[in-house]
Amino acid sequence: MRLGFTAASTLWVAWSALPAVCGERRNPENQRPATKVLAFFHGAETVSIAQFLGRLRPAPLSPAVRAQVIATLPAEGELRPTEAERAKLAALEPIFEFHGRRDALTIKVIEVGHAFVGLHARTVLLVSRDALALLTPEELQALAAHELGHEYVWDEYWTAMTRQAHPRMQELELVCDGIAVMTLRALGLQPARLVDAVTTVTRYNERLGATASAGGYVSLKERRNFIEEIASRFEAGNTAQATRR
Repeated sequence: MRLGFTAASTLWVAWSALPAVCGERRNPENQRPATKVLAFFHGAETVSIAQFLGRLRPAPLSPAVRAQVIATLPAEGELRPTEAERAKLAALEPIFEFHGRRDALTIKVIEVGHAFVGLHARTVLLVSRDALALLTPEELQALAAHELGHEYVWDEYWTAMTRQAHPRMQELELVCDGIAVMTLRALGLQPARLVDAVTTVTRYNERLGATASAGGYVSLKERRNFIEEIASRFEAGNTAQATRR
């Protein structure tokens, strides 16, 4: 059974609380998405992760709006999670809590025929059964942290996706990777799990031919390098400073 909308192309996107990632630069010779996004994160190490993200985090949607969103979701394609799946999904609670979304997000397990984790309408985290089978709890945490990063750039991403502005989408996806790394560091978790999760899901979906959204991402190599670069800015030894409120 398939969910009644195309998960891979319509479920992510973000809120315009972040300033533009690719503003004017004095040295425009290197315009790779990763370079622009690294410039955006410059200086983030000088404050705590909680402070940095807290300044940018949008207010959660109201309960009434969230209820409307959930009411519009089709029943077809939604699955009842198994006991093992529920146990794995429970690992997401610290991620939701850190972003102030413990009571503002609903998790739904779906069947879409490939590995997928996506944020729908800032209200529902959709996780495919394929993804639950593939990912460890730690890898699932990492991808959920990425998806919650989309809330910080929701309107910008929606605009870019609607216009099929792939370069801008690539930049914003990297912003979400950066936010995910910061989230994992703040919680004492390993950013390497994000690299593992991204690699696992990408390779799995490539084997299935589920690559419709590939244009919105930089290459897997570039993405790994970016994640590792951001992670290096928040080494484990700096975690106490990074999480201090």
